[in-house]
Amino acid sequence: MSIYTNKKKTIFRWFILPWIIGLLLIFLAVGLVTDMDKKLKPFVALDNVSSDELYQLDLKRSYAEGVKLDENLPLYTKGNDKSVGILLIHGFTGSPYEMHELSAYLNKFGYSTYSVRLPGSGTAPENLNEFSYADWYESLKFGYYALKNSSDQVFVVGQSLGGLLASAVGYYNEVSGIIMLNPAIKIKDWRFRFIPLIKFFNNISKKSDFDANYAGYFYDVWPMKGMYQLYLTQKYVKKNLYDYDSPIFLVQAKEDEVVDYRGVLRYFKNIKAKDKKKFLVEGKEDMHVLTLSKNSKQQLVFNAISNWIKEKSNVRQ
Repeated sequence: MSIYTNKKKTIFRWFILPWIIGLLLIFLAVGLVTDMDKKLKPFVALDNVSSDELYQLDLKRSYAEGVKLDENLPLYTKGNDKSVGILLIHGFTGSPYEMHELSAYLNKFGYSTYSVRLPGSGTAPENLNEFSYADWYESLKFGYYALKNSSDQVFVVGQSLGGLLASAVGYYNEVSGIIMLNPAIKIKDWRFRFIPLIKFFNNISKKSDFDANYAGYFYDVWPMKGMYQLYLTQKYVKKNLYDYDSPIFLVQAKEDEVVDYRGVLRYFKNIKAKDKKKFLVEGKEDMHVLTLSKNSKQQLVFNAISNWIKEKSNVRQ
């Protein structure tokens, strides 16, 4: 009986298991290729639509998805100086709320700002599982054209996932500068590389370190299919976006608890741009979302952003 059992184990281990693993890897590879066939393109021209009308269309989209809190709605603030408009893109599981303080800071300089809301955000976590990276990118056209139609120059600022999307906006559309805040080029958690597989077995995963003070503005869970789209966004940016016509400014925390800053710096070193500059932030606490007031380096980051925008907008003028 034991000999028979051992033979069965040997057959399974050396003949059946490799086939299962091989087929699984092929299945995942084919799935990745299929899921990454969504080629991003320049936004459809909306030059003839007024900025106010675009904003109202974006608000209607948010209401239709079920946004209840005003802080989670897109926010368009017109500045006194029509020379500069700044598109602000929040991160994964966040909402426009996380960019509000940066928006208010930039408004003080007379700039117009538009804080976007990515589809699936600011409503219910499971909604993030319903949208693709192409949907996220396309949603940015309302804010982009609201600013483009009312400002001489458009800058785009993105945080984490928003940093990846900001790079796509600047790659495919005309902007005067791209600012990436802790872009999610490489995630520290080793489990992230297995997201293409994990998403088949787990729909939602609880965050272990969620700050309850931000309940309602950030999700306290990780939607797995949505995270897979973050994974695809990361892969798309690395594979396709490497030669930029616009200046790029990277703001990266060395102690970022989510993103591997060394991986980000390697990516930044290899890309080509009209000109590029990096600003490394030193600190130990809450360093991933740089725009929140709980971050002790917030004003340092804000100053660096405004100084770079001022420098680049003067160059254009």
